[in-house]
Amino acid sequence: MSLSRQSPPANLVITPDALAEHLRLPHAAPETEQTVELTTLIRAATSAIERRLDTAMISQEWLWRTADISAGLPLAPVLSVDSIEHVTPAGLRTLWTGWSLLPPPPRARLMTPSFPVGGHAEVRFTAGYGTTAEDTPEDLRHAVMLLAAHFYENREATTDSRDPLPLGVAGLLAPYSPIRLS
Repeated sequence: MSLSRQSPPANLVITPDALAEHLRLPHAAPETEQTVELTTLIRAATSAIERRLDTAMISQEWLWRTADISAGLPLAPVLSVDSIEHVTPAGLRTLWTGWSLLPPPPRARLMTPSFPVGGHAEVRFTAGYGTTAEDTPEDLRHAVMLLAAHFYENREATTDSRDPLPLGVAGLLAPYSPIRLS
């Protein structure tokens, strides 16, 4: 299985100005070094949280290659499935129709009529809470704020290598954390 992002999110979960205010920094004009640094920290915090939760906050397009199409889609929440192709071992592609998307919990799944044996599926889908920051749950936005601030104030590794997230961030993420049985 492989998962690759086809388009990045169009917006940030929080603005650099909001992070600057949280850090009690003076507001900076757009494209100053401070704004670029804060934007980088926001993207890093967002990415770390999305990876930890197997989620996308702002809508993004993804390509999922899998041999097991019956498994749940690897990210949540799924806004849409744009296409499914069957790719034979020889590389012949066939657009797959007749499928339906079963809603969560815990992950959206594809229901397909007798998917061919051999080869793999390529599923193009859009995941995220919506296109704007306001579509993302407030507690997840606050977790991004706290983690970006932590990255700003601690520019080296934390002392606890087992769980590098600050307790406040971990607490905010707990209700969204996927349950792993392995």
